Amino acid sequence: MEVLHSLRHFIVERARTARRYISSTKPDFRIDELNIIEFDKDNTSLKEAMAWLKSGVSVGIISESGMPGIADPGADLVKLAHISGINVIPLPGPSSILLALSASGLNGQSFTFRGYLPIKEGELKSKLNYIQQFIKNENQTQIFIETPYRNDRLFSVLIKHIDPQIKLCVARDLSGEHQLILTKEIRNWRKLTNFKIEKYPAIFLLGK
Repeated sequence: MEVLHSLRHFIVERARTARRYISSTKPDFRIDELNIIEFDKDNTSLKEAMAWLKSGVSVGIISESGMPGIADPGADLVKLAHISGINVIPLPGPSSILLALSASGLNGQSFTFRGYLPIKEGELKSKLNYIQQFIKNENQTQIFIETPYRNDRLFSVLIKHIDPQIKLCVARDLSGEHQLILTKEIRNWRKLTNFKIEKYPAIFLLGK
């Protein structure tokens, strides 16, 4: 909170929710005093944030969900900061990836985070066949995510094409109101014909 309240410049995924979050912490300044820009696809926001940083201003990164810089556009700004010799300071906070792993019961000694898997079903099946080898041969937990509106589609592909004895953990809305963490063998997931993840942020983990 001390660091948050010392900042007046932020780059965020969504300005509206960032303002709402900062307001909820009851700062000693007016929210309209803040300079907030959203990440964009043409990197205009990165240039603006870098201009702030090069002028000597400290800039905070706020993610919409999860840990800034991990499967998150904040990583691009952090990379530029390092190139320019600007100090980067991570703050303690939850990482949905590690929270999911710690609660999954799967191997936490050896794991890989693969980010987003391919969208096209043929490419997705090939990728799943590929990553299953790391589970079977190295007992390495495989972790990935999906855009929330495609959660149930990905889930249906997983339970259809993954080896029945491999375990799948679905970790939904971690630390949120609709949190759900379930780990089952694929063959047991297939018995839950009405299970839905719905449109919540979710982490998927495969392992032994």
